[in-house]
Amino acid sequence: MEQSHGAILALTGGENKTKIEPMVSTPLVPSGPIASGLAPSGRIRELLDDLPETLAGYIRIGVPEATPVSRLGTGIEALDALLMGGFPRGGLAEITGPLGSGRTSLALTLLAETTRSSGFAAVVDAGDAFDPGAAEDAGVELARVLWARAPALPTALRCTERLLEARGFALVVLDPGDLAPARGRIAFDPATLQRLQRSAASSGTALVCVGNERRCGNYSSLTLRVHESRPHFVADPDWLEGMQARIALERSRTAPPGGSVLLQWKVSPLACGLSVRAGPPGRRGATSSA
Repeated sequence: MEQSHGAILALTGGENKTKIEPMVSTPLVPSGPIASGLAPSGRIRELLDDLPETLAGYIRIGVPEATPVSRLGTGIEALDALLMGGFPRGGLAEITGPLGSGRTSLALTLLAETTRSSGFAAVVDAGDAFDPGAAEDAGVELARVLWARAPALPTALRCTERLLEARGFALVVLDPGDLAPARGRIAFDPATLQRLQRSAASSGTALVCVGNERRCGNYSSLTLRVHESRPHFVADPDWLEGMQARIALERSRTAPPGGSVLLQWKVSPLACGLSVRAGPPGRRGATSSA
């Protein structure tokens, strides 16, 4: 056969007579019930019924309904509203910010809320930054947390993948240490990120990477940027109430980016190593502020 000017030329005829006749071709453009998502016509239904059972399950008419995303809340009303309910389960998310910005405090807040809700969590610590005492002070139930101290980044990534494959954790926090990504490139190997993304999706686990800069590129479904925190004083310059930091939503597949919320962590001045006059005791943890 040969195609010419939108028609198909076919050879027809008997043993001694052969001629070429044009056959009008029909463009394969979706229309009718399949394109509009309506019920299929009788002819289409007949074709579907003739398919083997092994193939019929892969045929879908119309546009599939969106599946609601399960989320892990942080326990902070303003932040959960910004994230449309919290961190997505079955996805890869990032918490970024400079050292001392409050990124670790935000991760501890998420850990505390997860364990408080009877969920199990894991922390893969390649930067040796996890402090069990600070985590317990933040409200984390350490009995529900598995702490993996990885000596190097490749080991941390393999450990994270194995934990996701175990399918027993609601949350896995990965701290790869402060290794700045190359400019304009993904810091992690794309093949590794793809495996982590698939494992998180199949296990329904929220995978959260904490670091100074973005490392996951477009593989991340949610990215929060914690801007540098500053002390918050009340009434008197030497009366410390806590630390304030602004959390900005830089990337999200389900929520409009660009929003932000101001958080304040109420901590004990002595716990921070600050030489200030102690004020009234406050509840430790994170609260939102206008």
